[in-house]
Amino acid sequence: MNSAPISQDIVLVGGGHSHVILIRKWGMRPIPGVRLTLVSSAVQTPYSGMLPGLIAGHYSFDDIHIDLLSLCTWAGVRFVEHTVSGLDLEQKLVCFATRPPVGFDLLSIDTGSTPDLSVSGFNQRITPVKPVSNFYQRWQSLIKRIEQDDEEQVSIGVVGSGAGGFELVSAMRYALPVKKATCHWFLRGEMPLTDRPDSVGKLALAAADRYDIEVVKQFDVTNIDNNTLYAKDGRSKKLDEILWCTAAAAPQWPEASGLAVDEKGCVATNGELQSISHDFVFACGDIGTQINSPSPKAGVFAVRQAPVIYTNLVAKVLGKPLQSYRPQKDFLSLMAVGPKRAIASRGRLALEADWIWRWKDWIDRRFMQQFKQLPDMNENRRSRAFRNALTLPPTLPGSGQGEQEIAFQARCRGCGAKVGDTVLSECLVGYAENERLKLLNTSTTELSPAGDAAVFNSNARNWVQSVDQINAIVDEPYLLGRIAAVHALSDVVTMPTTLHSAQVIVTLPEASDAVLARDLRALMSGVVEVLNEEDCAVIGGHTTQGQELSVGLVVNATADSLQTRQPNSGDALVLTKGLGTGVLFAGLMQQVSSGASISESTDSMIQSNRLASTILFDHGATAMTDVTGFGLLGHLEQLMTGVAHGATLYAAQIPYLSGALDAAESGVRSSLWPQNSRILERLELDPEIGSSHLSLLCDPQTSGGLLAILPAENAELCVEKLRQAGYRQAALVGDLQKSQGLRVRCGSSAVGL
Repeated sequence: MNSAPISQDIVLVGGGHSHVILIRKWGMRPIPGVRLTLVSSAVQTPYSGMLPGLIAGHYSFDDIHIDLLSLCTWAGVRFVEHTVSGLDLEQKLVCFATRPPVGFDLLSIDTGSTPDLSVSGFNQRITPVKPVSNFYQRWQSLIKRIEQDDEEQVSIGVVGSGAGGFELVSAMRYALPVKKATCHWFLRGEMPLTDRPDSVGKLALAAADRYDIEVVKQFDVTNIDNNTLYAKDGRSKKLDEILWCTAAAAPQWPEASGLAVDEKGCVATNGELQSISHDFVFACGDIGTQINSPSPKAGVFAVRQAPVIYTNLVAKVLGKPLQSYRPQKDFLSLMAVGPKRAIASRGRLALEADWIWRWKDWIDRRFMQQFKQLPDMNENRRSRAFRNALTLPPTLPGSGQGEQEIAFQARCRGCGAKVGDTVLSECLVGYAENERLKLLNTSTTELSPAGDAAVFNSNARNWVQSVDQINAIVDEPYLLGRIAAVHALSDVVTMPTTLHSAQVIVTLPEASDAVLARDLRALMSGVVEVLNEEDCAVIGGHTTQGQELSVGLVVNATADSLQTRQPNSGDALVLTKGLGTGVLFAGLMQQVSSGASISESTDSMIQSNRLASTILFDHGATAMTDVTGFGLLGHLEQLMTGVAHGATLYAAQIPYLSGALDAAESGVRSSLWPQNSRILERLELDPEIGSSHLSLLCDPQTSGGLLAILPAENAELCVEKLRQAGYRQAALVGDLQKSQGLRVRCGSSAVGL
């Protein structure tokens, strides 16, 4: 989708309304030579206008959420799932607490806002309405509690005088039986919705009275003690549940990072939505405040800021004038009322009716539909102006135009495609010695003067070596580095070995030196983190440039003895991770797999197999393999080579990653599946087993789990220990039998759990 060498990075922080619209627009009209990255703490983002409908039961969770990972994949936008802790504005880095930073040339912030939680005594028993995922979990628990308790009447209080507070309390009142729950709405003053005409507040109060919602006026909360609210005038109210929906507040990190902010901590911007203190930073939605023309914190403004943010980021890259954003002074507001009614207001006019809810519902669903059903991408549909906007990527600050033209026009292949020494040296500072290498350098390991090879004394031990390489199953270098390292180490941990060292082979997409440095630094951070965790040294490597990102490792290990006892008939087959990475990532490209499923599969891929290997060996494992490219059946066939018995898998006991079976049932198959599926012709299969289940048994895995043979009497305890160690999907999946060959049955193993 963006074949020009990358020369600049634009990073979007937060999946707010402005940014999701921008990403969709970018997917249709990207800028050659510019990479767009979204950083978000979650793979799904809620559309706030539909939240009351979710609470009332009119919508499902998926109805009101945009799948950010799927949207980014469709648009060719890199996605980083992590919570931002701050910015390094001097080095132009987005910082995190537990992973390396992400570099940028331009930055846009659209993280939204959260309720102001600064009241004294605020505690974990109080539930803020944002983040929505946490609030919804608490809401579901509350509903379950009310349904199960036949006698107790639960009291629920909503603190917040604005539209959000009213929509929330009216939605809850509609969803909960009057006999089971009382609802209380706490206002700071005499009237709600003071930022709107009195007519709107009067309609809200009338609706509250009609639906048996107690309105507690002039209750300015100053303190909370457990579940009791205390007002400034001395009044108090004890409640079973307190929900917080007060005025918006910003996170602390924008101000702490040095950005100019307003009195509430929101990023201060000019008329072009550009930070007044740092011209390479933009902010929109609730997190930004235009100093000269501030507007209410409402979704309607975020939606209308999106085209301006897109235009100004493009203009900033191309060196063109920026466009001003002029917020509307008068706008239509639609506010949900619990039982499929709504209040419409504009200016001094306000009206409540059920047809207004139908109108609002139509508007909301139409907005969401543009992210639910994304168009098929076609190069010819892109704007010709944008396709040819940059004959060559723009120069970076401090680099000569002529030098950059040569760099991009004359990229060589072979060794001429290596990453330059300056970039390489800069990026590998700090990686030349990882924790394991410090130990090796004091004993028997040396690096040759040219850095071409590592020399070590074998001390007459058994040396085990393996090599593995994967392409960019994810486009985020740090994450890919972790996945690749775990994937490569898994070949070696299937034997009782001690990890020694590794060399790394990296191919980076052609890019400017600055971008190459960012990507290589991030990728090596991921690789080295895993190797440090596994007590394995990095002793060398090789880099090159090519069409796509890939990384491989040569892994060395030692073993005192590689002899194990032969498997016996009746032994158990244990699998440590769920299947489905191949079909899930194929489904992501086809807009079938959800971002949540991909996130779960990524967590599985970065989970080390080392501890699982130790647990399996501790329980008498006699043979073991990692499940990767050949799929479960292919690797089982290899595992059984030379074993004087046959093996049976039980389809009902095989674990799948979330969403994998759904993708398979939708007809999704990995590109390697046709070759892998040929093994089915050699197996004995129960006819009742569905084709989707069989396809997953042939699904190629990246950084999959371990498949081990161990004594049947140890299987139950082994699986229990694996699950306790974090391998949640570990399962007994089959057994060995005297009759030769491989079989897949519908029933359960004779070993059982």
